[in-house]
Amino acid sequence: MKYKQKIDIIIALLLILLGSIILISPLFNVSNIRTISIIVFAAYTILNVLHYILTYKSKDIEGIISGLASLIALIASIFYKEFTPRILAMILMTWVIVMSIAKLNKADYYHDRRDRMWKVRIFILALFILTGILASVNLAYTSRVQIIVVGFFMLVHGILELFDPITKYLIAHS
Repeated sequence: MKYKQKIDIIIALLLILLGSIILISPLFNVSNIRTISIIVFAAYTILNVLHYILTYKSKDIEGIISGLASLIALIASIFYKEFTPRILAMILMTWVIVMSIAKLNKADYYHDRRDRMWKVRIFILALFILTGILASVNLAYTSRVQIIVVGFFMLVHGILELFDPITKYLIAHS
């Protein structure tokens, strides 16, 4: 397994862990969605910038674009004092849009190299957008439900990020 694939798997597993922790946090009476949002976007910013730093030789800019998208969402989460479900949905959809641009850029990179992975990346992009839209629509309930929806979305995003390195590994070893 290549170094970049190992880093991709580690980052994806950390995203799955973060989503899982957020998903079970209402069981421990954690119900402040603003704090959860700040923690999520701060963790995503750190993980994506770290991912870019660790894999900068591969010339993959998805990590830095994702880091910037997460930083924008983090700043918006910090500066909005009144954190309504509508504000959270707008922040999440803005984040999904910018992340989708990064994922589309990665699919285009594969397509330009005539690598069949672009089909997998487009599939991942479609699932990511669909999950992001569904998560944003379902944020109109209580804060506990909002936390569960955000946790589920982050868990699914981590699982989707795991597809790329595993698919590359399976193709290389088949």
